[in-house]
Amino acid sequence: MLLLVVSRFALGLILLMVACGAPEPSIATDPFDAIAQLRGRVCHQDMVGSAVVIDRHYLVTAAHNVAGSEGGLTVTFEDGSEHAATLVGIDFDRDLALLRAPSVDRPILTVARAVAGEDGRLIRLRAGQERAEVLFADADLIVAVGRNIYDEETSVRRDNVRVRAHSGAGYSGGPLLNDHNEMIGVVYASARLDEMTYATASQEIDIFLEAIDSTTESPSGRCPRAGPGADR
Repeated sequence: MLLLVVSRFALGLILLMVACGAPEPSIATDPFDAIAQLRGRVCHQDMVGSAVVIDRHYLVTAAHNVAGSEGGLTVTFEDGSEHAATLVGIDFDRDLALLRAPSVDRPILTVARAVAGEDGRLIRLRAGQERAEVLFADADLIVAVGRNIYDEETSVRRDNVRVRAHSGAGYSGGPLLNDHNEMIGVVYASARLDEMTYATASQEIDIFLEAIDSTTESPSGRCPRAGPGADR
């Protein structure tokens, strides 16, 4: 396994690119090189979230950011470059979605499993591509089962990472980074009362990616009750 480091999806793409003579994606020395601001019209509202480059032309985000998408998704990077993106996979139980942006060719993040008690940070781009980050301490590994993004019952068991930090809606779909700048999860919710942020653990990305056809446009599903990009 390489470069999404835990993903056979990424490995398959890399092997294909090598066979075609394409260079492998480089690892981002600055994680902000691999983070994008995600925008679109979702559920009759303007949505702003985050997305992470995981391979050439592909980004991962939170499903609730794009569920009910009306099209016109874009990803914008710190250098101001804007790219059209298409939804090619979505998992309403794991709150993960995959975007394809053919013109995106950027460094990717190394992915690792979370370690209980470790520290790190969440990152995103604000309006005008301004950098923003929130530090966290004492990562906690938990298992969630029972509800999907529509608050419906599900039997899917999902590994999560919970950290002591209040992030906010704009971080949804962005990376949870350990202190080595490795992505250990994809942020999907924050709780204001106890100042906790929740992320789908990195190993769930593998499970999600193996179940989809990344070359075909995917239906976005219906709108979550909380609305696009909202804290859950």
